[in-house]
Formats: sequence, C-alpha cells, structure tokens
Amino acid sequence: MRNLLLTISFDGTAYHGWQVQDNAITIQQTLQDAFEKICSSRDNVVGCSRTDAGVHANMYCCNIRTENPIACEKLVGALNAILPRDIAAVDCKEVDFDFHARYDCKSKEYIYKINMGMYNPIEKDYVFQYNKKLDIPEMERALKYLEGTHDFKSFVKTDE
Repeated sequence: MRNLLLTISFDGTAYHGWQVQDNAITIQQTLQDAFEKICSSRDNVVGCSRTDAGVHANMYCCNIRTENPIACEKLVGALNAILPRDIAAVDCKEVDFDFHARYDCKSKEYIYKINMGMYNPIEKDYVFQYNKKLDIPEMERALKYLEGTHDFKSFVKTDE
C-alpha cells in the first residue's frame, strides 16, 4: 500500500465544491472517477479542505492511498488524459503512509483580484469587476485585521 500526494489545479465553475455529494458533481468525485478508470479501484481521495461551489484552485493538495504500482509521472499524464479540461493534475509524489492532506496542511493562500479598468470578459469568473474609486487608505486600515496567523478552530465541528 502506498500514499500519493497529488497536486491539482481546477476551475470550479461547473462543480459544487470539493466533497462528494449525492445530488451534484464535485471535484473529488470527478477525480475519483478518473483514478478508478486508470487504476481499476475506487480509492478515496482526501482533500486538504472542502471548497464551496464555484471555487477555483491553483495548487490544491490531496492524497490517495492505493495498492496500484503506477509511477507518479505516469499517473499525472493518465489523469490529464481522462480528466475534463477544467481539472488538471500538476504533480504527484509518494509520501509517508501517515501523511493526510487535511491534517498535515500547513497553510492556505487566498487571492482576490479586483479589476477597476475596462471590463474584461475573459476574467469574468476570476476577477471582481468594479468601476468605482476604491478608498485605499480605508482598505489598508481594514486589512490590518486580516494580517497574520489566525486560529479557525471555532469554525470546526467538534466530536460530541
């Protein structure tokens, strides 16, 4: 049994988030379907976090434990041949068996973009289009509350 760390990139426009759902197509389901076609087994892909519907990711990490001996570079190529064009395998490497994408995640980076110039239809799903003047000093003051390391444990469901 081996544990693979897979890095993917995706445009989440057509998906209802990461986690498998009974009534909607998700990134996790699509990835597991592709993996099953390649490796002939339905192994669970564990993501570093859940995402909301429509969320995109540049470097989303997930892991999968499998008995399949496929080489990592071949797996990346095979996944990219099967996955839809809005999901891409970027990298794969074998990691310690106890590695868990969610619990071993060290950080996350969120990028928000604002276009205050001419409307660009190519950016419509990725950049907020805003044609008014921004109050930069007020924004810089407000950003002070977001800087640094934050503890989000209060948002996590606890075992009862």
